[in-house]
Amino acid sequence: MILKSGWNRRSFLSVLGAATGSLFAPRAAIAEKKEKDEKHGIDGHPIVPIKSGLGSTGDVYKELGVTPLVNIVGTVTVIGGSVMKPEVMELMRQGNQHFVLINELEVAAGRYIEKLCKTPPGYTGLVTGGVAAGIVVGYAGMLTEDLEPRLKACPDLTGFPKTEVIIQKAHRNNFDHQVRQTGVTLVEVETKEQMINAINPKTLAMHYINIQSDRGQVSGREMIEIATKANIYTFNDASADVPPKERLWEYPAQGWDFVAFSGGKDICGPQASGILIGKEKLIRWAQMNMSPQEDRIGRSSKVGKETIFALLKALELFVNQDYDAVIKSYDERAEVISKAIAKFGVTALPREFEPQALGNVTPHYSWQIDQTKLKITSQEVIHQLAETKPVGIGSLNADAGGMRGRNPDAPANQPEHHHRQQDPTKFGFAMWQLKEGEDKYIADRLVEIFSAAPKA
Repeated sequence: MILKSGWNRRSFLSVLGAATGSLFAPRAAIAEKKEKDEKHGIDGHPIVPIKSGLGSTGDVYKELGVTPLVNIVGTVTVIGGSVMKPEVMELMRQGNQHFVLINELEVAAGRYIEKLCKTPPGYTGLVTGGVAAGIVVGYAGMLTEDLEPRLKACPDLTGFPKTEVIIQKAHRNNFDHQVRQTGVTLVEVETKEQMINAINPKTLAMHYINIQSDRGQVSGREMIEIATKANIYTFNDASADVPPKERLWEYPAQGWDFVAFSGGKDICGPQASGILIGKEKLIRWAQMNMSPQEDRIGRSSKVGKETIFALLKALELFVNQDYDAVIKSYDERAEVISKAIAKFGVTALPREFEPQALGNVTPHYSWQIDQTKLKITSQEVIHQLAETKPVGIGSLNADAGGMRGRNPDAPANQPEHHHRQQDPTKFGFAMWQLKEGEDKYIADRLVEIFSAAPKA
């Protein structure tokens, strides 16, 4: 369905660019170059227009034949995570200006992370290629220490003294694959007693999934206490667990050896970036296991200089933001939508917001369809939003798990997996990843959907 209210893909993207560019274009950059064929990009610096080949039309998505999306799904990797702010894009440009020793830059970035995240004495930071990469190089560091033969051998752990990692059964998830990637064996436990009894001379560490803190019988603090007494390491995967920003310093202060946060979710840094905070010796060992070092398990976990600078700027903006003002901006976006569709008997429901939720903390907005007036279900609304052209609104294919392989052992005619039953009168989504003007785009599309819906 093509949105009829004057939007096309070029005008939609250009409106967003103009709205953000006019707000953030730095004076120094504007004055820097005045060639006639330059214009100001949405990231605030002069860019030379592409006159031929890929990107020359100004709509690179259309050129490649893929549909861009308005993100009402969340900061999930399968649709690109989050959107970088103009200042972050500018730091990416500045980071591209010169060459630099990547290891030296990483150490300096770690010191900057120390300041921003108020790390405990003896802790520092490391910019990684996302939390998954941070898990790989963090565990590799614990395994190899600074021993070259081990650095070259990992994940072949033949002869390594410690190769087991304890994890609560309730904390198993898709991301402990990165722990197993290093060659270790995961040992599942359920009770505190089982955890203590599982410790043996081969035990390397204990792994904790922060967003699953409400699952399992052993708390994070109890795990730290048990591990400390046994002189083994702890790793806290807190990927999607900020905001609140205070967790950036509260979690390391609890005593974890490593804590990992995503840079490409609500921190709004580059999608392929993460923050690993840990004890200095361990961070150094982790760095020794990643690019630019060669013959290492983490060579594929490469982080470019541009990503490092951009992530630091995103983190700086995040810790210094007025979160109350951010929430107010979300409310205002939702109000634009609510006002537009109220005439159809579609009413806004109370905002749902738990500021101390374990992860993915953001308000959720929802609306109720009066089905005595309109014969349309919430599922049909979401489906039609996703089919919007030129830019889709959400996606029916944004399964957080991504692509799945074929199971050759699956029985024939296996029943399809059905999603949780949804109230047919209610639909909703979050506002946290909408860009300037996208609230109006959604409102216009909903007006079209409800205008075309059969009357009850």
